[in-house]
Amino acid sequence: MAARKRASTQSELLSRAVKAGRSALRQAQRRLPPDVRKQIDKTVKEGQKTIHVAIKQVESRVDRTARQADLEKAMKRLDELTRQVRNMASAAAASAAQARAAGTRPATRKAQPRKAATRRKPAAAATAPKAPARKPARRTTRRPARPTPRASDSQSNGS
Repeated sequence: MAARKRASTQSELLSRAVKAGRSALRQAQRRLPPDVRKQIDKTVKEGQKTIHVAIKQVESRVDRTARQADLEKAMKRLDELTRQVRNMASAAAASAAQARAAGTRPATRKAQPRKAATRRKPAAAATAPKAPARKPARRTTRRPARPTPRASDSQSNGS
């Protein structure tokens, strides 16, 4: 295997650039008088504030535009769905009117024709003993009310 090259990473290059920029800034600050330096700092701060305000305005405009576009898409889709529902309702009404005129009810579903049974059971299956039949479910019915003791006494006496 070949030995890996020692990579000069971007972080090393970045740190070098930062170091060079800072040293250049210090040199420029030494050459400028203090009052000019303060004025430049103040101008830079004001410029940064202006840029931040402009960025916020652009972001709010983009958000508003995006929301408006989303709203327009949703409204367009809603209009399309409304149109489809109206078409379906008018088609259903038309088919109902035709059915009333013809004197039949509108069919909601077409019945499938049943296939005729063409296979016969094998002879062995016909002679095979059948499985025992299940007992029918037990019925729960009310019993007739018992006769009162007086009525039963008169019936048991034979009268």
